[in-house]
Amino acid sequence: MAQPPDPNSPPQPWLWMDVTTSCRARSGQMNGTLRVEHSIATALSEAIAPELRFCRYDPLRRDYVPVAYAPDLGAKPVAAAPKKQRATLLSSIKPLGKKLERTIRTSVRGAAAPLFQKVSGREGLPPLAHAGASEVLLLAGENWSRVDYAAVARMRRERGTKVAAVCQDFIPVVAPQFFADGEFVTQFEAYAQFLIRECDLVVSISESTSADVRAYAQRHGGVRGALEVVHLGADLVTPKAAVRPQALTDAQAKRFVISVSTIQSRKNFDLLYHLWRRLTEQGTPDLPTLVIVGQPGFGSSDLLWQIAHDPVTASSILHLPRVGDEELAWLYQHCAFTLYPSFYEGWGLPVSESLAFGKYCLASNTSSLPEAGAGLAGHLDPLDFAAWRDAVLDLIRSPAHLADHEAAIRANYRPVTWDQSARRMAEVLRGLSVAPALVGN
Repeated sequence: MAQPPDPNSPPQPWLWMDVTTSCRARSGQMNGTLRVEHSIATALSEAIAPELRFCRYDPLRRDYVPVAYAPDLGAKPVAAAPKKQRATLLSSIKPLGKKLERTIRTSVRGAAAPLFQKVSGREGLPPLAHAGASEVLLLAGENWSRVDYAAVARMRRERGTKVAAVCQDFIPVVAPQFFADGEFVTQFEAYAQFLIRECDLVVSISESTSADVRAYAQRHGGVRGALEVVHLGADLVTPKAAVRPQALTDAQAKRFVISVSTIQSRKNFDLLYHLWRRLTEQGTPDLPTLVIVGQPGFGSSDLLWQIAHDPVTASSILHLPRVGDEELAWLYQHCAFTLYPSFYEGWGLPVSESLAFGKYCLASNTSSLPEAGAGLAGHLDPLDFAAWRDAVLDLIRSPAHLADHEAAIRANYRPVTWDQSARRMAEVLRGLSVAPALVGN
């Protein structure tokens, strides 16, 4: 008869978190997915350290291998080469580089694969568990492009590994019109099938995203595993020294509002541009400068060209394509309020950030944004120009109303901390580790 586990024995590792996305990051520029993977890894390390190990996908072995720790990625902007110079370099070396990369990868993979098959583990760490063990593999990065679905399915069937995936959003399936690359949408469709066919647990970051996954599964024969919602942490680490962006003039710094996001068609920055243009034309008293914080993305070129060349908004709209954490903190701390008119989101981090800094946010009433607003943000139809105009004018003309909103935020906003998020994540994942493994299913 098997002996019950000793309650006094140290916890044994059972959770493997894939940090392939972080391992492959080649710069200090932190995008949303990298930030989430890094934050989850850090929070889980602090919450259940003895039970957690990290791994990455090794394309040579076509398997997951242990790593000693999750990469510690910074969030500093990366200086880019001058545009003309960068284009010249890329145009000259890109075709050759791709061809060389393919040749080397094919040769090395064929020669080295037998050697790697004999290696058990890396950096003195134990290999991933074998069949019958209660191991859980957590995928929390760029799962739509970084995961070898066949390798994961093989682990689940041959070793009994339980597979959990964090789904940040389902937008390429729900609203593919917001993506320029049809190949990416097709790739994401394969990821969606992986979620409902091969995962024992899908962890959504919002009720809205969970509903999107559930609706998709109903149209495609159901979902194999469980669906759980785990809200990500929203407690921000404010830099010790907030710094005012140099591009912001003294006059603009006195009164401004911000909208923070990558600039793409889905984010609906067109509405803000046309709204500020109208308010500027009308000579609206005390109109704050609209500061748009974000890098250009799909569908933004025409809009940014108009903003850069429109004499009407030359002094009332400012675009800051790159800011560091210290500058972003300063903008949140000193803005009058924030704006986020996005058409569709998996969560809406800028709304949470705004509330965490005690600032009122006018956001859309779609997808997950009301969840992010926690009843303390204003929510409007992203297509209702008149409603946005009236709401902005009310905040400009009635400082008392804005002060009331900020007082309500200070009194009532209680963000989910990363510690709470990690413990909830560990709770739902631990349920997989104690469930019987169905090897070969």
